[in-house]
Amino acid sequence: MSDKKVLVNYTNRDFNSIKSDLEEHARRYYPDSYRDFSENSFGSYILDSVSYIGDMLSFYLDYQVNESFLETAIEYENVRRHVRNSGYRYTGRPAAYGTATFYIVVPANTSGVGPDFELIPILKKGSEVRSETGTTFVLVEDVDFANPKNEIVAARFNESTGKPTSYAIRSHGQVRSTVLYRTTYEIGDFAKFRKIRIGPSFITEIKSVRDSEGHDYYEVEHLAQDIVYINTTNPNAYSDGVPEIIKPKIVPRRFVMTQDENGTYIQFGHGTDEEITTTDIADPSQVSLRMEGKPFIADPAFDPTQLLGTNTLGVAPSNTTLTILYYQNDSDSVNIAAGSLNSIIVSAMDFPNDQGNRISAQSSVRSSLEVSNDNPIVGNTSVPTSEELRYRTYAVRASQMRSVTRNDYEAYIYMMPPNYGSVKRASVVNDPSSTNRRLSIYVVSEDSNGYLVKSGDTLKQNIKQWLNKNKMLNDSIDIYDAKIMNVGFDYEIIVHPSKDKVEVLNSVQIRLAREMSEKMYIGEPFYLTNIFNIINKVDGVVDTTKVTPILKTGSGYSSAPVGIDDIKSEDGTYLKAPRNVIFEIKSFNTDVRGSAK
Repeated sequence: MSDKKVLVNYTNRDFNSIKSDLEEHARRYYPDSYRDFSENSFGSYILDSVSYIGDMLSFYLDYQVNESFLETAIEYENVRRHVRNSGYRYTGRPAAYGTATFYIVVPANTSGVGPDFELIPILKKGSEVRSETGTTFVLVEDVDFANPKNEIVAARFNESTGKPTSYAIRSHGQVRSTVLYRTTYEIGDFAKFRKIRIGPSFITEIKSVRDSEGHDYYEVEHLAQDIVYINTTNPNAYSDGVPEIIKPKIVPRRFVMTQDENGTYIQFGHGTDEEITTTDIADPSQVSLRMEGKPFIADPAFDPTQLLGTNTLGVAPSNTTLTILYYQNDSDSVNIAAGSLNSIIVSAMDFPNDQGNRISAQSSVRSSLEVSNDNPIVGNTSVPTSEELRYRTYAVRASQMRSVTRNDYEAYIYMMPPNYGSVKRASVVNDPSSTNRRLSIYVVSEDSNGYLVKSGDTLKQNIKQWLNKNKMLNDSIDIYDAKIMNVGFDYEIIVHPSKDKVEVLNSVQIRLAREMSEKMYIGEPFYLTNIFNIINKVDGVVDTTKVTPILKTGSGYSSAPVGIDDIKSEDGTYLKAPRNVIFEIKSFNTDVRGSAK
Protein backbone atom coordinates (compact mmCIF):
# COMPACT_ATOMS: atom_id res chain seq x y z
CA MET A 1 0.00 0.00 0.00
CA SER A 2 1.47 3.33 -1.04
CA ASP A 3 1.91 6.17 1.47
CA LYS A 4 -0.73 8.87 1.36
CA LYS A 5 0.69 12.12 0.02
CA VAL A 6 -0.39 15.11 2.08
CA LEU A 7 -0.41 18.53 0.46
CA VAL A 8 1.22 21.10 2.77
CA ASN A 9 1.48 24.80 1.95
CA TYR A 10 4.86 26.00 3.24
CA THR A 11 4.36 29.61 2.15
CA ASN A 12 1.91 30.54 4.91
CA ARG A 13 3.87 32.39 7.56
CA ASP A 14 1.56 34.63 9.61
CA PHE A 15 -0.91 33.62 12.32
CA ASN A 16 -4.14 33.87 10.30
CA SER A 17 -2.85 32.07 7.21
CA ILE A 18 -1.29 29.26 9.27
CA LYS A 19 -4.50 28.72 11.25
CA SER A 20 -6.64 28.80 8.11
CA ASP A 21 -4.38 26.25 6.46
CA LEU A 22 -4.49 23.98 9.53
CA GLU A 23 -8.29 24.09 9.61
CA GLU A 24 -8.46 23.24 5.92
CA HIS A 25 -5.98 20.42 6.51
CA ALA A 26 -8.13 18.99 9.35
CA ARG A 27 -11.33 19.18 7.30
CA ARG A 28 -9.71 17.43 4.37
CA TYR A 29 -7.73 14.64 6.02
CA TYR A 30 -9.52 14.15 9.39
CA PRO A 31 -13.24 14.68 8.68
CA ASP A 32 -14.37 11.89 11.02
CA SER A 33 -12.10 12.50 14.00
CA TYR A 34 -12.27 16.30 14.19
CA ARG A 35 -15.43 18.30 13.49
CA ASP A 36 -15.68 21.03 16.12
CA PHE A 37 -14.23 24.24 14.65
CA SER A 38 -15.94 26.68 17.02
CA GLU A 39 -13.83 29.43 18.65
CA ASN A 40 -14.36 28.15 22.21
CA SER A 41 -13.42 24.52 21.56
CA PHE A 42 -10.25 22.81 22.80
CA GLY A 43 -9.28 22.03 19.20
CA SER A 44 -9.41 25.72 18.37
CA TYR A 45 -7.07 26.35 21.31
CA ILE A 46 -4.59 23.81 19.90
CA LEU A 47 -4.80 25.41 16.44
CA ASP A 48 -4.23 28.85 17.97
CA SER A 49 -1.18 27.62 19.88
CA VAL A 50 0.38 25.98 16.83
CA SER A 51 -0.36 29.04 14.68
CA TYR A 52 1.17 31.32 17.29
CA ILE A 53 4.34 29.24 17.40
CA GLY A 54 4.53 29.18 13.61
CA ASP A 55 4.01 32.93 13.41
CA MET A 56 6.72 33.53 16.03
CA LEU A 57 9.21 31.22 14.30
CA SER A 58 8.54 32.93 10.98
CA PHE A 59 9.13 36.32 12.59
CA TYR A 60 12.48 35.31 14.05
CA LEU A 61 13.49 33.65 10.79
CA ASP A 62 12.77 36.85 8.85
CA TYR A 63 14.48 38.91 11.54
CA GLN A 64 17.64 36.80 11.48
CA VAL A 65 17.81 36.91 7.69
CA ASN A 66 17.37 40.69 7.67
CA GLU A 67 20.07 41.16 10.31
CA SER A 68 22.49 39.11 8.18
CA PHE A 69 22.83 41.85 5.57
CA LEU A 70 24.00 45.43 5.93
CA GLU A 71 21.23 46.78 3.70
CA THR A 72 18.41 45.38 5.85
CA ALA A 73 19.93 45.19 9.36
CA ILE A 74 18.05 47.16 12.03
CA GLU A 75 19.96 46.50 15.25
CA TYR A 76 22.71 49.11 15.64
CA GLU A 77 25.23 46.59 16.95
CA ASN A 78 24.64 44.32 13.94
CA VAL A 79 25.16 47.29 11.62
CA ARG A 80 28.46 48.00 13.37
CA ARG A 81 29.58 44.38 12.82
CA HIS A 82 28.75 44.54 9.11
CA VAL A 83 30.53 47.87 8.88
CA ARG A 84 33.65 46.45 10.52
CA ASN A 85 33.64 43.43 8.19
CA SER A 86 33.40 45.77 5.20
CA GLY A 87 36.59 47.59 6.19
CA TYR A 88 35.19 50.74 7.76
CA ARG A 89 36.51 51.22 11.28
CA TYR A 90 34.46 53.39 13.54
CA THR A 91 36.04 53.74 16.97
CA GLY A 92 34.71 55.46 20.04
CA ARG A 93 33.43 58.99 20.36
CA PRO A 94 35.58 61.28 18.18
CA ALA A 95 37.66 63.98 19.80
CA ALA A 96 37.28 67.71 19.19
CA TYR A 97 40.48 69.33 17.96
CA GLY A 98 41.47 72.97 18.27
CA THR A 99 44.24 75.47 18.89
CA ALA A 100 44.95 76.82 22.36
CA THR A 101 46.86 80.02 23.06
CA PHE A 102 49.35 79.89 25.93
CA TYR A 103 50.86 82.85 27.78
CA ILE A 104 53.85 82.94 30.15
CA VAL A 105 55.82 85.71 31.83
CA VAL A 106 59.64 85.38 31.69
CA PRO A 107 62.13 87.60 33.58
CA ALA A 108 64.14 90.00 31.47
CA ASN A 109 67.80 89.39 30.74
CA THR A 110 70.55 91.43 32.37
CA SER A 111 70.37 94.15 29.71
CA GLY A 112 66.55 94.33 29.89
CA VAL A 113 66.23 94.22 26.11
CA GLY A 114 64.47 90.85 25.97
CA PRO A 115 63.50 87.81 28.00
CA ASP A 116 66.11 85.65 29.71
CA PHE A 117 66.70 82.91 27.13
CA GLU A 118 67.66 80.34 29.77
CA LEU A 119 64.24 80.70 31.46
CA ILE A 120 62.16 80.28 28.29
CA PRO A 121 60.48 76.86 28.70
CA ILE A 122 58.93 74.14 26.57
CA LEU A 123 55.41 73.12 27.54
CA LYS A 124 55.36 69.36 27.00
CA LYS A 125 52.62 67.47 25.25
CA GLY A 126 50.29 65.69 27.63
CA SER A 127 49.65 68.84 29.65
CA GLU A 128 45.96 69.27 30.48
CA VAL A 129 43.76 72.36 30.37
CA ARG A 130 40.06 72.78 31.15
CA SER A 131 37.24 74.94 29.86
CA GLU A 132 34.71 76.86 31.92
CA THR A 133 32.16 74.15 31.04
CA GLY A 134 34.34 71.47 32.67
CA THR A 135 35.66 69.80 29.51
CA THR A 136 39.29 68.66 29.73
CA PHE A 137 41.65 69.10 26.78
CA VAL A 138 45.09 67.53 26.34
CA LEU A 139 48.03 69.17 24.58
CA VAL A 140 49.10 66.94 21.68
CA GLU A 141 52.36 68.69 20.76
CA ASP A 142 55.21 70.46 22.52
CA VAL A 143 54.84 74.23 22.74
CA ASP A 144 58.27 75.86 22.44
CA PHE A 145 58.11 79.39 23.81
CA ALA A 146 61.57 80.04 22.32
CA ASN A 147 60.20 79.75 18.80
CA PRO A 148 61.08 82.99 16.96
CA LYS A 149 57.54 83.13 15.52
CA ASN A 150 56.07 83.73 18.98
CA GLU A 151 54.86 87.17 19.98
CA ILE A 152 56.89 88.83 22.77
CA VAL A 153 55.87 92.03 24.57
CA ALA A 154 57.15 93.78 27.66
CA ALA A 155 54.95 92.91 30.65
CA ARG A 156 56.42 94.70 33.71
CA PHE A 157 58.72 97.69 34.11
CA ASN A 158 61.14 99.09 36.69
CA GLU A 159 59.49 102.23 38.08
CA SER A 160 62.78 104.07 38.57
CA THR A 161 64.58 103.18 35.34
CA GLY A 162 61.63 102.44 33.06
CA LYS A 163 63.34 99.29 31.75
CA PRO A 164 61.32 96.08 31.33
CA THR A 165 61.75 93.58 34.15
CA SER A 166 59.77 90.78 32.52
CA TYR A 167 58.33 89.85 29.14
CA ALA A 168 55.11 88.06 28.18
CA ILE A 169 55.35 85.41 25.46
CA ARG A 170 52.38 84.08 23.51
CA SER A 171 52.49 80.74 21.71
CA HIS A 172 50.03 78.25 20.27
CA GLY A 173 49.53 74.50 20.47
CA GLN A 174 47.04 71.87 19.38
CA VAL A 175 44.70 70.40 21.98
CA ARG A 176 42.07 67.70 21.83
CA SER A 177 39.14 66.82 24.05
CA THR A 178 40.35 63.54 25.50
CA VAL A 179 41.56 62.50 28.92
CA LEU A 180 44.20 59.84 29.61
CA TYR A 181 43.02 56.86 31.67
CA ARG A 182 45.02 53.97 33.11
CA THR A 183 43.91 50.41 33.84
CA THR A 184 45.62 47.12 34.62
CA TYR A 185 44.68 43.54 33.73
CA GLU A 186 46.04 40.32 35.22
CA ILE A 187 46.94 37.69 32.61
CA GLY A 188 47.12 34.03 33.60
CA ASP A 189 48.32 30.99 31.66
CA PHE A 190 48.92 31.14 27.93
CA ALA A 191 45.80 31.14 25.75
CA LYS A 192 45.54 31.46 22.00
CA PHE A 193 43.85 34.58 20.64
CA ARG A 194 43.22 35.97 24.11
CA LYS A 195 40.58 38.71 24.14
CA ILE A 196 40.10 41.06 27.09
CA ARG A 197 37.79 43.96 27.87
CA ILE A 198 39.70 47.12 28.80
CA GLY A 199 36.99 49.74 29.24
CA PRO A 200 33.75 51.34 28.01
CA SER A 201 32.55 51.34 24.42
CA PHE A 202 33.45 54.97 23.72
CA ILE A 203 37.25 54.81 24.08
CA THR A 204 38.80 57.07 21.46
CA GLU A 205 42.34 55.71 21.25
CA ILE A 206 44.64 53.23 22.99
CA LYS A 207 47.90 54.98 23.77
CA SER A 208 49.96 52.06 25.00
CA VAL A 209 49.82 48.47 26.25
CA ARG A 210 52.78 47.24 28.31
CA ASP A 211 53.31 44.09 30.36
CA SER A 212 55.10 43.85 33.70
CA GLU A 213 58.29 42.63 31.95
CA GLY A 214 58.52 45.90 30.00
CA HIS A 215 57.33 44.59 26.62
CA ASP A 216 55.20 46.95 24.52
CA TYR A 217 52.25 45.77 22.44
CA TYR A 218 51.25 47.73 19.34
CA GLU A 219 47.83 48.19 17.77
CA VAL A 220 47.57 47.01 14.14
CA GLU A 221 44.80 46.89 11.55
CA HIS A 222 44.86 43.09 11.48
CA LEU A 223 46.92 40.46 13.30
CA ALA A 224 48.76 39.46 10.11
CA GLN A 225 50.33 42.93 10.01
CA ASP A 226 53.75 42.73 11.69
CA ILE A 227 55.27 46.12 10.81
CA VAL A 228 54.21 49.53 12.10
CA TYR A 229 55.70 52.99 11.64
CA ILE A 230 56.69 54.87 14.76
CA ASN A 231 57.66 58.48 15.37
CA THR A 232 61.12 59.22 16.75
CA THR A 233 62.55 62.58 17.76
CA ASN A 234 64.59 64.29 15.06
CA PRO A 235 67.91 65.51 16.54
CA ASN A 236 68.19 68.08 13.72
CA ALA A 237 64.70 69.48 14.22
CA TYR A 238 65.85 73.09 14.57
CA SER A 239 67.93 73.02 11.37
CA ASP A 240 65.60 71.19 9.00
CA GLY A 241 62.22 72.09 10.58
CA VAL A 242 61.08 68.45 10.92
CA PRO A 243 60.26 67.61 14.57
CA GLU A 244 59.91 63.82 14.16
CA ILE A 245 61.16 60.99 11.94
CA ILE A 246 59.04 58.01 10.86
CA LYS A 247 60.77 54.62 11.04
CA PRO A 248 59.49 51.06 10.40
CA LYS A 249 59.45 48.66 13.35
CA ILE A 250 58.79 44.94 13.62
CA VAL A 251 56.11 44.25 16.24
CA PRO A 252 55.79 40.57 17.18
CA ARG A 253 53.69 41.71 20.15
CA ARG A 254 50.58 43.28 18.69
CA PHE A 255 46.83 43.43 19.06
CA VAL A 256 43.66 44.55 17.33
CA MET A 257 40.96 46.64 18.97
CA THR A 258 37.22 46.03 18.58
CA GLN A 259 34.20 47.69 20.14
CA ASP A 260 30.56 46.89 20.72
CA GLU A 261 27.78 48.32 22.84
CA ASN A 262 29.19 46.68 25.98
CA GLY A 263 32.81 47.78 25.85
CA THR A 264 36.18 48.01 24.12
CA TYR A 265 38.26 44.87 23.62
CA ILE A 266 41.79 44.02 22.54
CA GLN A 267 42.73 40.65 21.04
CA PHE A 268 46.17 39.11 20.64
CA GLY A 269 47.57 36.38 18.40
CA HIS A 270 48.51 32.82 19.34
CA GLY A 271 52.33 32.92 19.37
CA THR A 272 54.72 32.60 22.30
CA ASP A 273 58.02 34.31 23.17
CA GLU A 274 59.97 31.25 22.02
CA GLU A 275 58.68 31.69 18.47
CA ILE A 276 60.24 35.14 18.00
CA THR A 277 63.12 34.65 15.56
CA THR A 278 63.31 38.02 13.78
CA THR A 279 64.01 41.39 15.35
CA ASP A 280 64.78 43.48 12.27
CA ILE A 281 63.07 44.44 9.02
CA ALA A 282 63.27 41.66 6.45
CA ASP A 283 65.04 42.37 3.17
CA PRO A 284 62.42 42.66 0.40
CA SER A 285 64.90 41.29 -2.14
CA GLN A 286 65.14 38.05 -0.19
CA VAL A 287 61.39 37.73 -0.18
CA SER A 288 61.34 38.24 -3.94
CA LEU A 289 64.10 35.66 -4.43
CA ARG A 290 62.16 33.06 -2.47
CA MET A 291 59.19 33.63 -4.75
CA GLU A 292 61.23 33.37 -7.93
CA GLY A 293 63.15 30.31 -6.70
CA LYS A 294 60.07 28.08 -6.85
CA PRO A 295 59.17 25.98 -9.90
CA PHE A 296 55.69 27.44 -9.59
CA ILE A 297 54.05 30.69 -8.50
CA ALA A 298 51.40 30.38 -5.82
CA ASP A 299 50.67 34.09 -5.53
CA PRO A 300 52.43 36.70 -7.68
CA ALA A 301 51.32 39.57 -5.42
CA PHE A 302 53.92 41.19 -3.16
CA ASP A 303 52.68 42.66 0.11
CA PRO A 304 55.35 44.88 1.76
CA THR A 305 53.43 44.80 5.07
CA GLN A 306 53.98 41.04 5.44
CA LEU A 307 57.72 40.60 5.02
CA LEU A 308 58.21 38.20 7.93
CA GLY A 309 55.99 35.38 6.71
CA THR A 310 54.89 34.56 10.24
CA ASN A 311 51.93 32.29 10.88
CA THR A 312 51.49 32.96 14.61
CA LEU A 313 49.69 36.28 14.12
CA GLY A 314 51.59 37.85 17.00
CA VAL A 315 52.66 36.96 20.53
CA ALA A 316 49.98 36.56 23.18
CA PRO A 317 50.86 37.61 26.76
CA SER A 318 50.87 35.08 29.57
CA ASN A 319 51.51 35.13 33.34
CA THR A 320 51.96 38.88 33.45
CA THR A 321 50.16 42.14 34.22
CA LEU A 322 49.14 44.47 31.41
CA THR A 323 49.13 48.23 32.00
CA ILE A 324 46.87 49.93 29.47
CA LEU A 325 46.69 53.67 28.81
CA TYR A 326 43.81 54.96 26.70
CA TYR A 327 42.09 58.21 25.79
CA GLN A 328 38.40 58.98 26.00
CA ASN A 329 36.19 62.05 26.27
CA ASP A 330 35.19 62.84 29.84
CA SER A 331 32.05 64.66 28.68
CA ASP A 332 29.41 64.32 25.95
CA SER A 333 29.56 68.09 25.28
CA VAL A 334 33.17 68.72 24.28
CA ASN A 335 32.72 71.60 21.81
CA ILE A 336 33.44 74.99 23.37
CA ALA A 337 33.10 78.63 22.36
CA ALA A 338 35.99 81.05 21.85
CA GLY A 339 37.61 82.15 25.10
CA SER A 340 36.26 79.21 27.12
CA LEU A 341 39.63 77.63 27.92
CA ASN A 342 40.71 79.25 31.19
CA SER A 343 42.27 76.70 33.57
CA ILE A 344 45.59 74.86 33.73
CA ILE A 345 45.16 71.39 35.23
CA VAL A 346 48.53 69.72 34.56
CA SER A 347 51.53 71.62 33.19
CA ALA A 348 54.60 69.57 32.27
CA MET A 349 57.25 72.22 31.64
CA ASP A 350 60.91 71.79 30.72
CA PHE A 351 63.73 74.36 30.79
CA PRO A 352 66.37 72.89 28.44
CA ASN A 353 68.58 76.00 28.36
CA ASP A 354 68.79 76.75 32.10
CA GLN A 355 72.36 75.84 32.97
CA GLY A 356 72.16 77.17 36.52
CA ASN A 357 69.00 75.22 37.42
CA ARG A 358 67.35 78.25 39.00
CA ILE A 359 64.44 76.52 40.74
CA SER A 360 62.85 79.69 42.17
CA ALA A 361 62.85 81.50 38.81
CA GLN A 362 61.49 78.39 37.05
CA SER A 363 58.68 78.15 39.61
CA SER A 364 57.74 81.78 38.93
CA VAL A 365 57.57 81.10 35.19
CA ARG A 366 55.45 77.97 35.76
CA SER A 367 52.95 79.82 37.93
CA SER A 368 52.52 82.53 35.27
CA LEU A 369 51.19 80.07 32.64
CA GLU A 370 47.73 80.95 31.32
CA VAL A 371 45.60 79.54 28.52
CA SER A 372 42.77 80.66 26.25
CA ASN A 373 41.35 79.81 22.83
CA ASP A 374 40.94 82.49 20.18
CA ASN A 375 38.57 80.39 18.09
CA PRO A 376 35.82 77.88 18.96
CA ILE A 377 36.89 74.26 19.30
CA VAL A 378 34.36 72.11 17.48
CA GLY A 379 34.10 68.74 15.83
CA ASN A 380 31.52 66.06 15.25
CA THR A 381 31.38 64.17 18.54
CA SER A 382 28.02 62.45 18.02
CA VAL A 383 27.76 58.72 17.34
CA PRO A 384 26.84 58.01 13.68
CA THR A 385 23.37 56.63 13.10
CA SER A 386 22.74 53.33 11.32
CA GLU A 387 21.96 55.12 8.06
CA GLU A 388 25.15 57.20 8.27
CA LEU A 389 27.20 54.06 8.88
CA ARG A 390 25.62 52.38 5.86
CA TYR A 391 26.27 55.40 3.64
CA ARG A 392 29.92 55.58 4.66
CA THR A 393 30.47 51.83 4.38
CA TYR A 394 29.24 51.63 0.79
CA ALA A 395 31.86 54.20 -0.19
CA VAL A 396 34.62 52.58 1.90
CA ARG A 397 33.94 49.18 0.34
CA ALA A 398 34.50 50.61 -3.14
CA SER A 399 37.49 52.82 -2.25
CA GLN A 400 39.82 49.89 -1.44
CA MET A 401 42.03 52.14 0.70
CA ARG A 402 42.90 54.59 -2.07
CA SER A 403 41.47 57.95 -3.07
CA VAL A 404 40.69 58.27 -6.76
CA THR A 405 37.04 59.16 -7.18
CA ARG A 406 34.90 61.69 -5.36
CA ASN A 407 33.31 58.96 -3.27
CA ASP A 408 36.75 57.59 -2.37
CA TYR A 409 37.81 60.93 -0.90
CA GLU A 410 34.60 61.30 1.11
CA ALA A 411 34.90 57.74 2.42
CA TYR A 412 38.51 58.27 3.45
CA ILE A 413 37.60 61.46 5.33
CA TYR A 414 35.03 59.56 7.39
CA MET A 415 37.66 56.85 8.05
CA MET A 416 40.04 59.28 9.74
CA PRO A 417 40.93 58.00 13.24
CA PRO A 418 38.80 59.63 15.95
CA ASN A 419 41.83 60.95 17.83
CA TYR A 420 42.38 63.35 14.90
CA GLY A 421 38.81 64.66 15.06
CA SER A 422 35.75 64.08 12.92
CA VAL A 423 33.37 66.00 10.67
CA LYS A 424 29.61 65.59 10.39
CA ARG A 425 29.41 65.98 6.62
CA ALA A 426 31.96 66.21 3.80
CA SER A 427 31.60 66.83 0.09
CA VAL A 428 34.22 66.77 -2.67
CA VAL A 429 33.83 68.73 -5.92
CA ASN A 430 36.14 69.60 -8.80
CA ASP A 431 37.20 73.23 -8.89
CA PRO A 432 35.91 74.52 -12.25
CA SER A 433 38.25 77.52 -12.15
CA SER A 434 41.41 75.39 -12.13
CA THR A 435 43.11 73.74 -15.09
CA ASN A 436 44.84 71.07 -13.00
CA ARG A 437 43.44 68.30 -10.79
CA ARG A 438 42.48 70.62 -7.93
CA LEU A 439 39.77 69.39 -5.59
CA SER A 440 37.62 71.48 -3.30
CA ILE A 441 36.48 69.70 -0.15
CA TYR A 442 33.67 71.25 1.90
CA VAL A 443 33.22 70.12 5.50
CA VAL A 444 30.92 70.96 8.38
CA SER A 445 30.88 69.88 12.03
CA GLU A 446 28.28 69.58 14.77
CA ASP A 447 28.32 71.27 18.17
CA SER A 448 27.26 69.80 21.51
CA ASN A 449 23.64 70.86 20.91
CA GLY A 450 23.45 69.02 17.59
CA TYR A 451 23.61 72.21 15.48
CA LEU A 452 25.83 72.50 12.41
CA VAL A 453 28.89 74.73 12.85
CA LYS A 454 32.08 75.51 10.97
CA SER A 455 34.95 73.07 11.42
CA GLY A 456 38.07 74.24 13.21
CA ASP A 457 41.28 75.03 11.35
CA THR A 458 43.16 72.28 13.16
CA LEU A 459 40.57 69.69 12.14
CA LYS A 460 40.79 70.79 8.52
CA GLN A 461 44.58 70.57 8.63
CA ASN A 462 44.34 67.05 10.05
CA ILE A 463 42.00 66.06 7.21
CA LYS A 464 44.45 67.38 4.64
CA GLN A 465 47.36 65.47 6.16
CA TRP A 466 45.22 62.34 6.39
CA LEU A 467 44.23 62.51 2.73
CA ASN A 468 47.81 63.10 1.55
CA LYS A 469 48.60 59.52 2.53
CA ASN A 470 46.40 57.85 -0.09
CA LYS A 471 45.48 60.56 -2.59
CA MET A 472 46.40 60.58 -6.27
CA LEU A 473 49.83 62.07 -6.92
CA ASN A 474 48.58 64.91 -9.14
CA ASP A 475 45.56 65.85 -7.02
CA SER A 476 45.71 69.16 -5.16
CA ILE A 477 43.38 69.57 -2.19
CA ASP A 478 41.74 72.69 -0.77
CA ILE A 479 39.48 72.38 2.26
CA TYR A 480 36.72 74.93 2.90
CA ASP A 481 33.85 75.44 5.29
CA ALA A 482 30.45 74.53 3.89
CA LYS A 483 27.90 77.36 4.03
CA ILE A 484 25.11 76.61 6.48
CA MET A 485 21.66 77.78 5.41
CA ASN A 486 18.91 77.50 8.04
CA VAL A 487 15.47 76.76 6.66
CA GLY A 488 11.98 76.15 7.98
CA PHE A 489 8.50 75.81 6.53
CA ASP A 490 4.82 76.40 7.20
CA TYR A 491 2.21 73.89 6.14
CA GLU A 492 -1.56 73.74 5.92
CA ILE A 493 -3.60 70.54 6.16
CA ILE A 494 -7.23 69.47 5.90
CA VAL A 495 -8.29 67.26 8.80
CA HIS A 496 -11.03 64.65 8.59
CA PRO A 497 -14.21 65.91 10.28
CA SER A 498 -14.22 62.95 12.69
CA LYS A 499 -10.73 63.76 14.02
CA ASP A 500 -9.58 66.37 16.52
CA LYS A 501 -7.49 69.05 14.75
CA VAL A 502 -5.10 69.59 17.65
CA GLU A 503 -4.34 65.90 17.99
CA VAL A 504 -3.79 65.50 14.26
CA LEU A 505 -1.46 68.52 14.15
CA ASN A 506 0.50 67.11 17.06
CA SER A 507 0.79 63.74 15.28
CA VAL A 508 2.00 65.52 12.13
CA GLN A 509 4.68 67.41 14.07
CA ILE A 510 5.89 64.21 15.71
CA ARG A 511 5.99 62.37 12.38
CA LEU A 512 7.87 65.23 10.66
CA ALA A 513 10.40 65.50 13.49
CA ARG A 514 11.09 61.77 13.33
CA GLU A 515 11.32 61.53 9.54
CA MET A 516 13.50 64.65 9.20
CA SER A 517 15.79 64.08 12.18
CA GLU A 518 18.78 63.13 10.02
CA LYS A 519 21.12 65.95 9.01
CA MET A 520 21.12 66.66 5.30
CA TYR A 521 24.20 66.35 3.11
CA ILE A 522 26.21 69.15 1.53
CA GLY A 523 24.67 70.05 -1.81
CA GLU A 524 21.49 67.99 -1.15
CA PRO A 525 18.29 69.74 -2.34
CA PHE A 526 15.46 70.34 0.12
CA TYR A 527 12.48 68.56 -1.45
CA LEU A 528 9.08 69.94 -0.54
CA THR A 529 7.39 66.94 -2.13
CA ASN A 530 8.83 64.75 0.63
CA ILE A 531 7.05 66.90 3.20
CA PHE A 532 3.72 66.44 1.38
CA ASN A 533 4.24 62.65 1.38
CA ILE A 534 5.15 62.51 5.09
CA ILE A 535 2.18 64.60 6.20
CA ASN A 536 -0.36 62.77 4.03
CA LYS A 537 0.59 59.44 5.64
CA VAL A 538 -0.56 60.64 9.08
CA ASP A 539 -3.91 59.23 10.20
CA GLY A 540 -6.61 61.91 10.09
CA VAL A 541 -5.03 64.06 7.37
CA VAL A 542 -7.25 64.32 4.31
CA ASP A 543 -4.79 66.37 2.26
CA THR A 544 -1.88 68.80 2.54
CA THR A 545 -2.83 71.97 0.73
CA LYS A 546 0.31 74.09 1.09
CA VAL A 547 3.97 73.90 2.17
CA THR A 548 5.75 77.26 2.27
CA PRO A 549 9.57 77.19 2.74
CA ILE A 550 11.23 79.96 4.76
CA LEU A 551 14.87 81.03 5.10
CA LYS A 552 15.61 81.61 8.80
CA THR A 553 17.96 84.52 9.52
CA GLY A 554 18.73 86.78 12.44
CA SER A 555 19.94 86.03 15.95
CA GLY A 556 21.02 82.41 16.37
CA TYR A 557 20.77 81.64 12.64
CA SER A 558 23.30 81.73 9.84
CA SER A 559 23.20 84.67 7.46
CA ALA A 560 21.77 83.97 4.00
CA PRO A 561 22.98 86.23 1.14
CA VAL A 562 20.08 85.10 -1.07
CA GLY A 563 16.31 85.08 -0.88
CA ILE A 564 14.00 82.09 -0.86
CA ASP A 565 12.92 82.76 -4.45
CA ASP A 566 16.54 82.66 -5.61
CA ILE A 567 17.00 79.04 -4.57
CA LYS A 568 13.51 77.72 -5.30
CA SER A 569 13.15 75.52 -8.38
CA GLU A 570 11.08 76.67 -11.34
CA ASP A 571 8.24 74.29 -10.51
CA GLY A 572 8.46 75.17 -6.79
CA THR A 573 8.90 71.55 -5.66
CA TYR A 574 12.35 71.86 -4.04
CA LEU A 575 15.04 74.28 -2.88
CA LYS A 576 18.26 74.15 -4.88
CA ALA A 577 21.42 73.77 -2.80
CA PRO A 578 24.69 75.04 -4.27
CA ARG A 579 27.40 72.43 -3.98
CA ASN A 580 29.00 74.22 -1.02
CA VAL A 581 25.73 74.73 0.92
CA ILE A 582 24.02 72.49 3.46
CA PHE A 583 20.43 73.04 4.59
CA GLU A 584 19.55 72.69 8.26
CA ILE A 585 16.35 72.93 10.28
CA LYS A 586 17.93 74.29 13.43
CA SER A 587 15.01 74.39 15.86
CA PHE A 588 12.22 72.13 14.65
CA ASN A 589 9.59 73.26 17.15
CA THR A 590 9.89 76.92 16.17
CA ASP A 591 11.00 76.66 12.52
CA VAL A 592 8.23 74.25 11.45
CA ARG A 593 4.66 75.46 11.97
CA GLY A 594 1.37 73.97 10.85
CA SER A 595 -2.28 74.94 10.64
CA ALA A 596 -5.39 72.83 10.13
CA LYS A 597 -8.75 73.35 8.50
